[in-house]
Amino acid sequence: MSPSSRHPLTDAVVARLHDNLRSIYGGRPWLSATDILQGAVWQARELTDLGAERVFALGAAMGTGDIDDTVPHAVLNVRGDGMMNAIRMSEAALGHLPAALQARIDAWDPTHQARVVRTIFSNGQPVAGRPCWGGRPEAWQALEDKTVVDALWDRCGIPRADSRVVPARPHALHDAHHAVDKGAGTVWAADNRDGWHGGATGLRWVRTAHHITEAAEWMADHAHTVRIMPFLEGIPCSIHGIVFDDYVVALRPCEMVVLRRPGTMHFKYARAATFWDPPTPDRHAMRAMVRTVGAHLRETVGYRGVFTIDGIMSADGFRPTELNPRFGAAIGVLSGALPNLHLYLVHLAIVERVDVDWRPPDLEAVLLHAADTHRRGGAMQIIDTPVDTLRKADLVPDTTGWRVAKDDETPHARAMLGPAPSGGMLRVTFEPDHTPVGPPSAPLAVELLAFLAQHWQVDIGPLEAARPVR
Repeated sequence: MSPSSRHPLTDAVVARLHDNLRSIYGGRPWLSATDILQGAVWQARELTDLGAERVFALGAAMGTGDIDDTVPHAVLNVRGDGMMNAIRMSEAALGHLPAALQARIDAWDPTHQARVVRTIFSNGQPVAGRPCWGGRPEAWQALEDKTVVDALWDRCGIPRADSRVVPARPHALHDAHHAVDKGAGTVWAADNRDGWHGGATGLRWVRTAHHITEAAEWMADHAHTVRIMPFLEGIPCSIHGIVFDDYVVALRPCEMVVLRRPGTMHFKYARAATFWDPPTPDRHAMRAMVRTVGAHLRETVGYRGVFTIDGIMSADGFRPTELNPRFGAAIGVLSGALPNLHLYLVHLAIVERVDVDWRPPDLEAVLLHAADTHRRGGAMQIIDTPVDTLRKADLVPDTTGWRVAKDDETPHARAMLGPAPSGGMLRVTFEPDHTPVGPPSAPLAVELLAFLAQHWQVDIGPLEAARPVR
């Protein structure tokens, strides 16, 4: 970000947060333990920059991207079938390390002074016998169940779509589907019987009699109860808040790049972006919603830190579909406009109720300004077949679509294909100077992912973008 595009408070806010974070994270050892090694190494470098005495990076699996070999690290090489299964296997593996790795960490931290920084969806359990920093209480985690959140919207006076929560039994599901279907089908969301689920893995878009039968069979195997609501056409999006003791920061809406698999019941989560702008009145309404919900969470369950409201910008305005009482994926994209803020580490310290001079209104002003003036985003898809090598490509548009850029051409997007716990990952990042601001990014994501799938000969199947209707 150029100095001319900075908010007048930016330098002061960044400097103050650095001082705060160095007082919290500096001078002690930290274990950075995440599902993906690249993320753990990146986090370890942040902690080192903040004066950590020493940092060890531990990943459950190798991911897509480069590794900084100057950071001490280890990888467990977890493999799982599908995104959520891989995440659950990663969580379990980090909680039960092999004896040799446990001994290595004990030798690195013989006095057990290290604390653990885990990933955004972590269950907060210890790793290698070291306590998790910023772990979420069970009462907070319970609110991520998609079958209970409508009661929270009602208590807060938040407009929402009609819904039914019914047992995962065929007749109850069939009747609820027909009761709320407005003509475009219904969306079914499983409860958390099998644990937290995200990335649209526990959702089904039900439109036909065959869909009802197939979805009911899946739900019976994975849920006790199911929330059924009308399918809402519109842009999937989210908005984040940060709950402090006496203030709720309300950030800006982010597009959730959630794609559709034509002819199926499945949605495909594909990251997030900040290029899309909703109508100004909707933006104001969403920010007001964040303040209301954040205050409610603080008063009822003692919530502190970042939370996310996901939903659809429908023809009737924003309608929430889920609450994520944790640091969300989209805020990582949004806050990337000011990476020196180390916002995830700020979040963890707020969860731990560390009493420092946070000045939330200043932080809010700087984050909003940075996110509005420095747009970011991209798309990804999980590949079922294993990918063992990292490949990269810079992309430019041409008269027929997209092609790989020549050495002297400025890329409009940058792509990678590499390993992932459930096979491989195809990832593309939009270059901000060459990405339109205002319209949604999902159509661009569909184009680029289709080109890359053909270019690298990987199967992601056909994908479609949501339609703006507001």
